Amino acid sequence: MQNYTYHCHTHALGKYDGRNTAQEMIEQAEKIGFTEIGISNHMCYHPNMIHSNPMNINDINEAIDTYQQIIEEVRQAAAFTKLKVFVGFEVDFFSSKLWRDDFETIMSNIKADYYIGASHVIQTADESIIINPYDVFHHGYPCPENFIAENYHNYWENIVEAIKSGYFSFIAHLDLHKIFRLGIEPEWNNPKRKVIEALTEYKQPFELNTSGWNKSNEQHPHDWMLKELAVRNVPVIISDDAHSIQMLGQHFARAEQLLSDINYTTRWKPNI
Repeated sequence: MQNYTYHCHTHALGKYDGRNTAQEMIEQAEKIGFTEIGISNHMCYHPNMIHSNPMNINDINEAIDTYQQIIEEVRQAAAFTKLKVFVGFEVDFFSSKLWRDDFETIMSNIKADYYIGASHVIQTADESIIINPYDVFHHGYPCPENFIAENYHNYWENIVEAIKSGYFSFIAHLDLHKIFRLGIEPEWNNPKRKVIEALTEYKQPFELNTSGWNKSNEQHPHDWMLKELAVRNVPVIISDDAHSIQMLGQHFARAEQLLSDINYTTRWKPNI
């Protein structure tokens, strides 16, 4: 069974959305028999990002300073263990040149080991309005009328562009928004197939994210997507997307069984 994760979160700087410190996550990883761990807090940066929560940053200098502090926090915790510890970021990707230029500047100024491609937000095509459904559905953050319905297709297009970008070690939770009952109708299967085609063409690894079983009774991505990706030999890694020590390694045995049942043999592990 896979005995490591590269997608987990901490309560970095006292304001990120994990429930435990880096040291606590590392200690738990040792306790459950992991051989290594990659800690990957969110990188939610865009010049038009709304400060609806402390993780959202719209100033590039603040971003560089914050992300380097997070890296140093993990490196300091790693000094007390024999476990292999890596530090990465789960990056909210945007396709515009404006964002890409800033992201490349950020990468050149910090010393992360890897980056995970993700998209949590729904945005207009020009990225002038960026809204995270978590804030809308969980925190009641105001959302323009019909905004999500009219712009949800941009989410899937964004995932395709993230795959094409070449920035990322793997892509996170492809069908994330099904936890809000978004994108579950058959009409969204075509955009999902475009994601499958892009993953195949670019040989881009992606994750089987076990946290979906906690939120929607299905892993990310859908069963049918996993089966198609298995046939296409797209590399997969199991992720717990752990936000607490209790979630580290959660449902890994179930994930291994699922992959075995569909004869998914093309696995991926970073060479860091």
